[in-house]
Amino acid sequence: MADEIDQPHDRLFRTVFSDATETASLLQAAVPQELRENVDWNSLRLVKGTFVDDALRQSESDLLFEAGYGKETERHGRRKDRLRLYLLFEHQSTPDVWMRYRLLKYCCRIWDADLRDDPRRTELQPVVPLVFYQGARDWRHSTEFADLFPAAARDWPWVPRFEHVLLDQTGLDPGDVEGATMGRIVQLLMMAAFGRHTGAALETAAKLAVSLVSGGAVDYIRIIAVYLFSMPDKAAANAFDEELRRHQGGQGGGIMSYAQELLEEGRAAGREEGLQRGKVEAVEGFLRIGVSWDVITSATGIDEPRFQALKERLAAAAQQPDEPA
Repeated sequence: MADEIDQPHDRLFRTVFSDATETASLLQAAVPQELRENVDWNSLRLVKGTFVDDALRQSESDLLFEAGYGKETERHGRRKDRLRLYLLFEHQSTPDVWMRYRLLKYCCRIWDADLRDDPRRTELQPVVPLVFYQGARDWRHSTEFADLFPAAARDWPWVPRFEHVLLDQTGLDPGDVEGATMGRIVQLLMMAAFGRHTGAALETAAKLAVSLVSGGAVDYIRIIAVYLFSMPDKAAANAFDEELRRHQGGQGGGIMSYAQELLEEGRAAGREEGLQRGKVEAVEGFLRIGVSWDVITSATGIDEPRFQALKERLAAAAQQPDEPA
């Protein structure tokens, strides 16, 4: 774990909503009825990849999902059609009029990737773009791509018809936040971080977090702790800490203290991994110049089976991404 965590909102969003169950709970309440009733939410799965512009990675992030769609077939009892749900998290403080244009580009990149994977395909898979917006100002721009053109040209057959689903949380009351427990906590914490309904949002989030603590959901508590500790403004984090203590009856050492412990553990783990890599590199150097295993084991305390196991463990650790892709 790095000493400083960049883009805490982005990391929290990606970590939690990479879980298809959390995303399904979020989207079922947000998408139009036609989608809600026809998507097989139990089949929702994350598709690896990111499609946003490199220059915008600091202000938006994306997750792509695939699911069955349409009526279930009588023979197999499952939906024969598939679609993609492309969820873009926009965490700029103000809405962007050009979001529709960027979304169309991102969808084209998804289709480009599909065609590279299967050049023989004869149809494109539908992509439903969804924008999750948390900012300081309400989203006032149209969600229709054609509205970017002059009014006289919007009905032309040469102008693309393209619309995205908007999940604008700026006017949402904390009591109306929907989704699974962790997904609701994420939305409430970010709501407070952007200065909206701070007191009510933190109190509601703390009540939900108590249920995670009681249920022993250590991984989720770890996610919350690191997010709070990594926020530049600690006021909301400390307020949440106090609310959590209050709803726990004053028990516990505080989630901010726990976050500090986690970061120290991360630093220690990083130092230990560095030492292990140094040992592997030293052994590899001996092997390159023809030193026998008897001499290597005597000098380092590492025999060949332990060396191979250490290499495999470090290789596996290197393949673990800092955040879900």
